[in-house]
Amino acid sequence: MDVTPRTIDEPSTPARRRRKNPLVYGLLALIVVAIGFVLFQGLNNAALFYRNADEAVAQKTSLGTRRFRVQGVVQNDVTKVGQEVDFTIVFNNVAVVVKHEGDPPDLFQPNLPVVLEGHWSQDGTFFASDRILVKHSEDYKAQNPDHFSSNTP
Repeated sequence: MDVTPRTIDEPSTPARRRRKNPLVYGLLALIVVAIGFVLFQGLNNAALFYRNADEAVAQKTSLGTRRFRVQGVVQNDVTKVGQEVDFTIVFNNVAVVVKHEGDPPDLFQPNLPVVLEGHWSQDGTFFASDRILVKHSEDYKAQNPDHFSSNTP
């Protein structure tokens, strides 16, 4: 058995190396960062604590200035000064003073339940809100049946 290496008679040409395009790597990195950002935002919103006003007051020291959601019914003390809306919410006879930065939604009014996003102030005297979600019931549908077709659930 012959174990000597064979020689190739063909002239050897170096294999062409594919040139790596830095633009492709940059685009790939951008896509990975975008996916990471979307995941972070989704998980951050899903992890936002939700408390009733009485629970938020009872847990004020443990919540500190971390962001969370609080719910309660808006009282009749709504005042607007510039871009700030001040009011009180109540849940289970426990009141929370709220200072909301920005315009409230159109449906916002006293005696309606709301969910607020924000955090306790540094000194814990009020809830600093930057988002108001108005909770509503089926009362509108019951009071205005002519606005809905018969096949609307």
